[in-house]
Amino acid sequence: MRAKQWLAGCLSAATVLSCLPFAGAVDSTAQARQEDLDYLVQTLTENHPDFYANTTEQEVADKVGEIEAGLGEMSDFDFAVGLSELAALAGDSHTMISVGSVLQDYHMLIMAPDWYEGHWVLAGAEKQYQDYIGQEIVSVGGHTMDELMQAIEPMLSYDNAVRLRRQFGSMVYVTEVLQHYGMITGGEESLPVVVRAADGAETTLDMKVYAAQEYAALGPDAYINASQLRTSVPATEPDREVYYKLLDLGEGTLYMQYNSCREDPEHPMDEFAAGVQAKLDSGAYEKFIIDLRNNGGGSDGVLYPVTYLAQQFVADGHAAYVLAGEGTFSSALINTVQLKDAGATFVGTPTGGSVDHFGAVTAFALPNTGIRGQYSNKFIDLGSYYAAAQPYGIESFRPDIEVEQTFADYLNGVDTAVQYILDHAPVATELTKTAQVSDARVVVDGVPVAAAAYEIEDNNYFKLRDLAMAFTGTQAAFNVAWDGDAKKVTLTAGTYEPVGGELEPLEGGDKTATRATADVYVEDMPLVGKAYEIDGNHYFKLRDLCFMLGVSVEWDNATQTIAIDTTKPYVQ
Repeated sequence: MRAKQWLAGCLSAATVLSCLPFAGAVDSTAQARQEDLDYLVQTLTENHPDFYANTTEQEVADKVGEIEAGLGEMSDFDFAVGLSELAALAGDSHTMISVGSVLQDYHMLIMAPDWYEGHWVLAGAEKQYQDYIGQEIVSVGGHTMDELMQAIEPMLSYDNAVRLRRQFGSMVYVTEVLQHYGMITGGEESLPVVVRAADGAETTLDMKVYAAQEYAALGPDAYINASQLRTSVPATEPDREVYYKLLDLGEGTLYMQYNSCREDPEHPMDEFAAGVQAKLDSGAYEKFIIDLRNNGGGSDGVLYPVTYLAQQFVADGHAAYVLAGEGTFSSALINTVQLKDAGATFVGTPTGGSVDHFGAVTAFALPNTGIRGQYSNKFIDLGSYYAAAQPYGIESFRPDIEVEQTFADYLNGVDTAVQYILDHAPVATELTKTAQVSDARVVVDGVPVAAAAYEIEDNNYFKLRDLAMAFTGTQAAFNVAWDGDAKKVTLTAGTYEPVGGELEPLEGGDKTATRATADVYVEDMPLVGKAYEIDGNHYFKLRDLCFMLGVSVEWDNATQTIAIDTTKPYVQ
């Protein structure tokens, strides 16, 4: 990637939505700013599901008062930064203000910081500093990277340390930001950047401060970055031109790269998933890798067909892996949790997205200045649904096997995490669990039903035919068909046809539950969710079925009751 591309990428990441058209001339009067400030406070506090979850009304009032005190004197940029600090009080990575629309004539260092092996590394710079690419960045302008991050932190929207670091890395080279927080005086023609070699030797680089126009006028030969110094490029190199692609890495390993939670209109996911299934069904693969390391989100449902294939691949005794890291965010984080819950092994580094988090954003523009922003619409509690998410809260999802990309491997064209998977035997997933009869009661549309369940790892699993009987006469009634030759269960809307044995009491004592390999479809959609076979019968988690049927399910811990309401929609 050329230097201009990576710098533009960093800046766009820092100034979310700044690529949208500027909303018109900025009215810089105190009155116009006051109106925008009032509009922002109202928008965030009335529309965000819980703006005060991580702050207090007093802290918000104090920030508003601080901004109001300087409305007539501060620059447009300083005003935008103040608003970004206000939005950041939500402690929500999805709720933020863009400073990009007012940062038209910014100044910057040609310095690309990247995070490798616990250090900030100089990954790009002016051509004259080529020999220092890969060295640790010790300080900028006389301040350590930790000091700079602590200073800039108030304007960054984040909900975990990984996200904070990523946001900081995309802002630290903009000198207006450093000046705003008193890290430099402003107007400097150059700034000292200290780097440290592997042997501990430190060098001070006198880096020029470029105006945006100067930077734009530079030719491509003025820059150098790590990608230009590589001896080779791995097959798994991120491809920004595609949403998803499939590679045979040899050694019985199938690899899928998934770069955006969106469907390619030229290559629908269903067609792509059919190609994945053909490969996995060929018997040529023992490992299946799904790479989400560079996926910033979109719609988590797009990957559903492939998640199902990974689930079945694991149930058949093979190994599935999900690769994730600091670039894995929003819906891609949800997909990572889903894959881990289905039995995939998570390899990589802690994610940029938090397991439980606010999300589902709405964008807006302030009426006078046109400054852009966005806010979350709901809180996504993955821990209440997925067993893999239960140990977590609002924090990064941590890998089963932590493997960080090394800079040496990067230069040599080696994908460190993928190479680890290739070099090690397939991870054996435990496919048997202990099941015990559950004490849970079931109520469907207010009527108690006799559907009994087994409890497996703190979740209740039911026979599909028992559930079909329990749903009889409701808006979500369904029939169950079994194709023994194809080992496929199909649920279709309509009246259930009993076969006998439904709603019988379960035998007590410990039972061995084995991951079921039968395919289960609701109409033409695969049912993602672990299924177990106990005494020749298939058992499924009720939440998975209710999700597919789109009906409400709630758990009352006090009464140990599962309440299903087929007249209400499913809410995660």
